[in-house]
Amino acid sequence: MPPYWWECQKCEQTYYFEDVTNSNTIVKFIWDELLPSAWSQELLQKECNKCKENKLGISYHFPSKDNLKLRVVHIVGLELENEYLPMMWETYFTHNPSENVFDFKYLNGRNIWGLNKPAVLSKGELSQIFALYSKRTGNKSFP
Repeated sequence: MPPYWWECQKCEQTYYFEDVTNSNTIVKFIWDELLPSAWSQELLQKECNKCKENKLGISYHFPSKDNLKLRVVHIVGLELENEYLPMMWETYFTHNPSENVFDFKYLNGRNIWGLNKPAVLSKGELSQIFALYSKRTGNKSFP
């Protein structure tokens, strides 16, 4: 599988991006579908073709020696100057689904490299991304 893929939470069937979306990579999905939708969180859950449950979501491995798998719950980001797109991903480790964790990533144009590096946000940008997260997810108690 590529570094980011779609996987069913129920039956664990895996899919490539082009099998589930109009994009063939996570980068294209973010720039061409998620960002233009104003970060519509509905785009992050799909129906699995195998089990027919609405449990299909984005998965990826956490870059560590343990190669732990994460599943995406929410993604929001701020479109800034020069195609810098810092994002906050709410995720959970599949071995511990009861505790959500937050992964700050970025895209610099259409280069996937930033998805493996931490995003750098000013205090104001961090406040904006928290507000966007609250607006898009309905979670008003964060942070």
